[in-house]
Amino acid sequence: MTTKKKALQIGAGMVGRCIVHDLISDFDVVVLDMEEGNLAETKRLYPNVKTVQGSAIDEKLFNELAADVDIVTAAMPGTVGYLVTELAMKAGKKLANVSSMHGRSDAPFHEIALKTGGLGISMIGFEPGMSNFFGGRGYYKLDKCEEMYVYVGGGLPINPRPPFNYFTTWSISDNINQFAQPTTVVRGGKEPVIPALSEVMDFGIEEFQNLECFTSNGLGSLFRSFKDVPEMAAFTVRWPGLAAQMRFLNQLDLFDKEERKLGKVNQVPRDILIDIFSKKYEKLPGEEDMSVLKIVVKGTKGNDKVSYTWEIAQKEIPETGYTSMAWTTASTCGIFARAMVDGKLSGKGMLSAEQLAKDDDFYNWVMAEQAKRGIFYKEKVEILKNVNLWS
Repeated sequence: MTTKKKALQIGAGMVGRCIVHDLISDFDVVVLDMEEGNLAETKRLYPNVKTVQGSAIDEKLFNELAADVDIVTAAMPGTVGYLVTELAMKAGKKLANVSSMHGRSDAPFHEIALKTGGLGISMIGFEPGMSNFFGGRGYYKLDKCEEMYVYVGGGLPINPRPPFNYFTTWSISDNINQFAQPTTVVRGGKEPVIPALSEVMDFGIEEFQNLECFTSNGLGSLFRSFKDVPEMAAFTVRWPGLAAQMRFLNQLDLFDKEERKLGKVNQVPRDILIDIFSKKYEKLPGEEDMSVLKIVVKGTKGNDKVSYTWEIAQKEIPETGYTSMAWTTASTCGIFARAMVDGKLSGKGMLSAEQLAKDDDFYNWVMAEQAKRGIFYKEKVEILKNVNLWS
């Protein structure tokens, strides 16, 4: 009988539990979380896991739990997720982390990992994650990449419900950031920072042709990895109207993180908004979500103009018990975690999804693993022949 590998999962929210679901058949899993309710639900679903209540950034506890594991996986809000990456690299562990980096670079953790032998990949979920993977795939298939665009809508209700026509299936705090964080785009080779929600346009995918999208901070590490691409931007996809609503709330300073006197007490406007959104954004029983992703990469190959597109409108699979957002995010994390444990990804340092897509065998393996989980990304190639002969 084959001995199971060992995994430490940091975070037991919905995405964290879904990562456990992905790993449980091949790994003995230990789950660390601060919230007793999250751990109880994890134990109910997966009785064989070991659960530990504690802080994800308690270095002593982390080192104790990670000492003999083959892989650390993590799904935490971006405010602490990057600290888990730091701890894992200090400990010389292998790590697959879906958490947002909130604009931070992996470079400091890479330097740590080179000294300790750690191997990690951060932001390896649906987006960032597969968005970067496809962006890199398109980049490396071209002789010269001229444009790269990311469109993503995670956790969209299939049947929109007012007032926001949206419900959150992931961190409320990270969700709000996309409406408030300044947004980096690449225009003419320069990297201007523009206000979130400053550009709104119509968007359609598959049978959902009446959506909208707006500029957001979703490029992840793409603009750092591909400095020679002159045009690059990321857009968040939602049902129409949400961008205008969020712009209005932003203009009222309700995303502000600074404490101020409201009435007779000091309050942080953002904290109040998070509390309200946690109720108004709640996903109700019977509601189903979908996760939308479209990556467009354009450039030249030889004398031809070439455009690569990857897209998916992944609907919730009710029998899994998870939202589409959790399923697509956790599946990607589980796939890349296995790749590190099995030796498909090796070495030391911090990896990036966009660089890994260059390898044909690895790309095909990832796509096959996604398909095993019921996730089918569509790839389209458009070629305009011999354009450069006449330019």
